[in-house]
Amino acid sequence: MKALSAATLFLSMVSLMGSSAALGDETPVKGSASAIWGERAQGKTYRIAEDVEIDGVHRKYVLETSAGKFTIVSDALMAVRLHEYAVLEQLNDNTGLGQFIQSFGSSAIAPLRFGGQLIISPIETTKQSAEGIGNFFDSLSTSSENKDSERGSFMGGVLGTDSARRELAAQALIDPYTDFPPLAKRLQELAAARGVGSLSVRGAMMAVPGGAALPSLTVNTTRTVMFSASSVGAAQGLQEALRTKTAGQIMRDCREKLTALTGDGELVDSLLSNKNYTPADLLVIALALEQTGVKDADAIIRQSSSAQDRTTAYLNRQQAEMYAGLRRSFAFDRFLAKDGFVIMVLRDHRHLVALPADQLFWTTKNKQDISALNASLASEKPAGGKPGIDKVMVITGDYSKMARGELAKLQWEAARMTLTAGLVSDQKPAPKQAKPAAR
Repeated sequence: MKALSAATLFLSMVSLMGSSAALGDETPVKGSASAIWGERAQGKTYRIAEDVEIDGVHRKYVLETSAGKFTIVSDALMAVRLHEYAVLEQLNDNTGLGQFIQSFGSSAIAPLRFGGQLIISPIETTKQSAEGIGNFFDSLSTSSENKDSERGSFMGGVLGTDSARRELAAQALIDPYTDFPPLAKRLQELAAARGVGSLSVRGAMMAVPGGAALPSLTVNTTRTVMFSASSVGAAQGLQEALRTKTAGQIMRDCREKLTALTGDGELVDSLLSNKNYTPADLLVIALALEQTGVKDADAIIRQSSSAQDRTTAYLNRQQAEMYAGLRRSFAFDRFLAKDGFVIMVLRDHRHLVALPADQLFWTTKNKQDISALNASLASEKPAGGKPGIDKVMVITGDYSKMARGELAKLQWEAARMTLTAGLVSDQKPAPKQAKPAAR
């Protein structure tokens, strides 16, 4: 069977869930946005539609905003969008920062600058020291690594708009290359005003609700868009890289790290050229896989490169982070692709599957897929292996009571984790409509 990403496999479970469930299998029930997100389910200019579908693994939300409606799959991506929309509201505010920026506007033309400093006198400030100029020319030399104009451009680097966008994003803790349309547009407008007009918003940036630390609703919602790499111990370095490096420089760094993990250059190219990922996503994946300590990462890189949409790409990124975080609790040996899953073979010969899941129900499709994986893994078990639980499934959400019981029958240990604290010891089953697991 052709290997599919775990995220893609589980996203496909939405079809025929209700009508095809066999007697005794679970049919997921609709969730409630207010029950899941509390006061964050509705704000000044947005609301999450109250009825929330779940396909047996991921919740499907509809975010209704003044900028339009957006369908969002998974708690993790929903948390990202809520944070991004809070930033957008702040940037559009008619008072404070919004008024400050509007008083300048995109037409505030000043002498040609890059990185907010005059090109004609680049040595007059510390930031434009020899090191700064070296970074400027390095950013130009790596522009060929960036084949997507939305990830930054050559002229954007010269005029300072790319630098301004990265600086603004760093202050708001958002991805400078966000794919959320209204925020991406606003960032670009402000970056043009700041980059060309040397507009500085540092100090004027008011606190963004939920910006620095999102409420502890769930492992997923305690994370901001890019700095979830606490699981790989690199949050500060990641933040600095996204603030100071161009997309081309980041892509070059990703290429170096990924090439060290696989000898397949075409495979690395396939991942880096997949436009469903932002440079921030790719950097997180590269750092996470580097932290696993597993040199042969072809299976997970191939899975990631095959992402056909933004949701799958983000879930693939989250899965890489999960494996990096689980390194603290398990001794890794190698990655293995089986029946659409990317699995970690442990040194004690057990198998570990990490899945970004909101809540796992024992649907007909889930039962079939996990049972098939069980049969395939039986052939991987060494001769003379000890009987008993020899497989571990780790998810970021929770399991239904039935799912826990059926997994146990198939010799799976059902575990949960957060990306900040690792494995969660609480193994209590969740009710049928559960809030995301508490931090």
